[in-house]
Parts: sequence; structure tokens; C-alpha cells
Amino acid sequence: MSMNRAQRLVTFIVPMLLAGCATSDQPPEVTTAETAATPSLQGIARLPTGWTTIEAGGETTCSDGSAYRFFVRPGNADKLLFYLQGGGGCADRKRCDPDMQPTYKQSVPSTEKPGATGIFNFNNANNPFIDYSVVMAPYCTGDVHIGALDKEYAPVEEGQSPITIAHQGRTNVQAVLDWTYDHVRDPARIFVTGSSAGSIPSPLYTSILAAHYPDARMAQLGDGAGGYRGMAESRQNRDVWGTFSYLHAEPGFAAETAEAFNYERLYIAAAQANPDIIFSEYDAAEDAVQKRFLSYTGITDKSLLPSLEANHSDIRAAAGNFRAFIAGGPSHTILLRPEFYMYASDGIAIRDWVSDLAEFKPVTDVKCQDCTTAAFAGPPLSTAMQTLWNNWEDPAQQRVEPFQIFDNIYFVGIDWVAAYLIETTDGLILIDSLYGKWVSLLINNIRKLGFDPNDVKYVINTHGHFDHAGGSAIFQHYFDARIVMTEEDWLIAEAKPDLPQWYNPVPRRDIVANDGDAIVLGDTRIDLFKTPGHTEGVLSMRYTVRDGESAYTAMTLGGIGLNFSGVERTETYIKSYERLQKMQAGVSVSLTNHAAMADVFNRAKALATRKPGEPHPFVDPDGYKASLATHLANAKIKLRAEKDGTVKDPLEELINVISN
Repeated sequence: MSMNRAQRLVTFIVPMLLAGCATSDQPPEVTTAETAATPSLQGIARLPTGWTTIEAGGETTCSDGSAYRFFVRPGNADKLLFYLQGGGGCADRKRCDPDMQPTYKQSVPSTEKPGATGIFNFNNANNPFIDYSVVMAPYCTGDVHIGALDKEYAPVEEGQSPITIAHQGRTNVQAVLDWTYDHVRDPARIFVTGSSAGSIPSPLYTSILAAHYPDARMAQLGDGAGGYRGMAESRQNRDVWGTFSYLHAEPGFAAETAEAFNYERLYIAAAQANPDIIFSEYDAAEDAVQKRFLSYTGITDKSLLPSLEANHSDIRAAAGNFRAFIAGGPSHTILLRPEFYMYASDGIAIRDWVSDLAEFKPVTDVKCQDCTTAAFAGPPLSTAMQTLWNNWEDPAQQRVEPFQIFDNIYFVGIDWVAAYLIETTDGLILIDSLYGKWVSLLINNIRKLGFDPNDVKYVINTHGHFDHAGGSAIFQHYFDARIVMTEEDWLIAEAKPDLPQWYNPVPRRDIVANDGDAIVLGDTRIDLFKTPGHTEGVLSMRYTVRDGESAYTAMTLGGIGLNFSGVERTETYIKSYERLQKMQAGVSVSLTNHAAMADVFNRAKALATRKPGEPHPFVDPDGYKASLATHLANAKIKLRAEKDGTVKDPLEELINVISN
């Protein structure tokens, strides 16, 4: 360990990281300022807007001896969401030693921020906890938040020395509880939950909170840890984590014994002690992460479902106030994932079930019909659309290695949706932000090129459709990028999507762009033009790209697709492209937001084999002019079809265009 226990002992104070003054267009989500003196007990509602980081102090510690800190977010003081973070676990030298094969989160970095997805997306009107005050207990001890022991692990390989790991999860959570008791005095309702490793102890902490707040109505949900059949044997909890040094004193747990203890007992004891509280679990039937951790104990069952059902049966036999939601597929946890707003099981949307649970409405057990795959809320996709969606989600088809196009611009997108990174003398500009799981790929692509995502100062979205603007909230929340869209497309990004599959975290408004505006960063100016049609607020943009001593004018057309309805919209599209034709002089580079529309990948192949003195494959003024003429001609064909009633369905047209 980096320090001994004596060195970690400090006077318990509650220093807060206070925010600077927030502007109306960019309220902070995580506050940052100097550590303050001990504040008066003023109540959580008086904290700054967004997340505040609390340095716990006292006896708290992470497994490696580093400081423990937690996060709070003010909302309605009558409603409290108490969340326990996940992050793996360990009970032997191999998996506890940070220098071997650790299987858990070992610290809470000072730069850590709570996520901005799932139930922590407070810009989403469908979030059942949108107005709750939130207390989040991070995880960094490898003991599923129930340890109370500094454990010395003997060497297991030649040349090793003994190592001490602080399994002090119970100590850390108590500090979070103490702060909560002081700052949330009399809540009317409390929802206790946690994901993965945080799911396991959530019944225990529900019982503890219920004893402190006897007048509050409460509900509990464990997220993604219900399949650990028979785990948590006596040695682990008695000798490794020290759980039984205190468990008998916890409300409802006086009768527990180390020999009989397992994770199901946490539910059984808590539910029996609190018959007025509904305890519940969410799991995916084929959760790949739970299967992996079970394999460490020698359990290699092909399916997780039998273990889930056996555990649930044991709990139900002992307590009638338990409910379970089993979804299909292999995904791990749901509460902090965008899929919280998308997934369903047996026709019941997960979000609706959790919302009812939080509102203390009756909920029934839910089990997937086809448990091999995840099901989406709402009507099923057509066969053609499902095939197309499968293509969009397939890594084998969509992954593209990032590449440099010009000295100052790079391709960082996927096969069917482009994203471009522009390097300036004062930071980075990103054109379009992808969606869903591809946002993490986009971030990794930026890093692969040697750039830091924290240097992305602006994300300019060509329009508000999910595939182009879906990653905006992630760049905004984690990297403090400012998001740029027109008013019309902000409305699209903020609205409930047409299909649940298209849901992405909702960004808060930063910059509302108008026709003729410009984004200037360092040596780079990007002129913005409103070219409605594909959406009513499409942005096209003009900027300079460099190839050695040569400079060229590039244009990114913000919306080419004709997958929309109505004579008026098509006429608007035509007017936009007629305007673009009048502006085409001097434009020699086309970088469209769907790479296929400008033959980006074939040009990239030519660029990779370009010899000195040969022209740049992306410099093609005639090709740009021809593309405008083609888009305009296609729109006029569509207009005639609309006027004579022979136009195709827009969704069908989308499928045909992309498929071809």
C-alpha cells in the first residue's frame, strides 16, 4: 500500500468542491473549486447545481490507500436516490494485486465524474429520477461495499512481497451515509440501488437507511448481480473482507452466520426485516460479465438463467416482497446505460417498470420470452429495418481505422456515418458525434491519432438525427465540449426518438447556430450555412484544409438524404441545393457526413498510395459540382413523384438508399 493506516487517519470533515458561477447556457454537471472549510449542515438542496465532489476523509480509504471521495447532486430534498457504484471484486492475491490481474476498481480519481447516461441523464424528461436528490457512493475496495478489513495477501509468485489491500467498503459507505443523514434530514421517499458490485449490498443498505428514516417510503433495485448462485462463502466474508466483524449489528441481520451466508441472504434478511419495502432485481439472462466472474469460481454454465431463477426462487420462498425483471441478451447492468430507455422484456419497458417501482405502484415479475437477445420497447422492427439495424450495430462491418485526410483534418467515424476531426492551433473541432456504442469507438479513434478528447472544444452537428448527434452529451459531459446545432435540430435531439433503438443521451443546449454564423478556434474558421431539407435546420459548413503549402476550400454538406415526406420540405431541399450551387465556386473538397456520398474510402485508398507530386485524391472541384447537380436532380424527381402521388415511403427509401 502507498501509506499505512495511521497515515490515512485525518479529522473527518466534509470539504466540498464548489462550482464557479455557471452561465445559463452551460450549467456545470461536476463542480470544481478549492476545498472549503467544514461547511455548516445546510441541506443538500443548498448545494450548487450539478454534481459536487465530497472528500470523505476520516477512516475512509480506497484499496490502494488513496483518498476516498463521493458525489452528491441536489434535487427535490423530499426525494433521495442512493446509488452504489459497481466495479468488479476480488478475494485472492492474483485478482486483488494491482500489479497482477486485478478484477476490480482500485481508486476514485480526483478527476472522476459520474456518468451522464441512463438514470444519471438529468436532461431526459423520461428519467423517473429527474428531480431526485442523488447521493452516489463510488466503489474502490474490491469487497462489494461490505468489507471492513485491511487484508495482507501472501506472495504467490517468486520475488513477490506481501501486500496489504484495504477492503474498507463498509467504512466508506458509512461516511457517505453519515453525510446523507446530516444533509438529507427528512425525505418522503427513498430509492436505493446499485449496479454490478453495487447491486449486491443494496438490500443491506436499504435496511440501514430504513432504520434511520422510519417515516420514508422506500423501494430497492439491484442492477446486474442476481446470478451469483451460492457465492460469498464464509472464508471470503469472515477472513478476507471482515464482513462478519459488524454484520450482526446491522438492522435485520442479527441472525446471520458466516457458514450459511451468501448473496441471496442479503435480500432475504433485509426483505424479512422490512416487509413494507419492495425489494427487486434486474438482470439480463445471459449477462456476460456475471458469467465471467462465475467462471473464476469454477462455474462455467452456458446460461445464466437457471442461476437467476434459482436465486429468485429462494428469495421468494422466504419473503413475499421481492420482484424480478429478467431481460434477454448478454448485456451487463442497465441503470446507467442508454439502453435503460430502449429495452423491454415480455412487452414491458424497463424504464416503465422501474418508474412504477419508484412510485410505489404494484409491479409484477417479468421474464424474457426469447432470452438470447435483447428486446426493444415499442413495436417490433420490420424485417428490412431489423436487417439494416443489425448492419449498423455490427463491429465487423462498421469499424474503420481512423486516418488523416489533410494536414489538419482526420476521419474518425464508422463505415456508414462519418465524423471528422479538425486540428487547430487552439484545440480540436469535431464534426458529428456518432451514436450509441460507436461513441466510445470515436473517442478511441481520436486517441489513436495521438489527440486528447479533452481538447475537443466544439462539436458541430450537421443535424439532430441520432446517428449524427447521438454522442453530443458524452463529449459535453466528459470533455466539456460545446455543442453546436440549429434551433430546429436542437428540438430533434431533445425529442423522443421515432424508435427506441435511436435513443441517445440528451445534451443540454450550448450554441444555437444561425445561418451565416461562424465557429472560430485558433487559426481555423468554420462558416455555417443553414441548408434545410433533410431536416428543417440542416447545417452545411465551409472551411479550409491544408496539404503542405497548398490550401483548399472544403464543404461538408449536412443533409443529403431524401428520406422525408412532403412537397413543401422537398421544395425547401431544392432551394437549399440551388443556393449551394451558387456558392460552389472555389470549393474543391467534399467531405460529406455519410462517407459513401463523397467516395471517401476509395479516395482514402488512393491517398495511402499517393506518390510525391501527384494530386491529392480528395481535391476534386468538378466532382463536387457534379454531386450537387445529382442531389438536385434526385430531389426534383422526388418532388414530381410527391405531386403525382407515386412517392415511396420515406423509411423504405432510407433502407433502399443505405442498402445500396
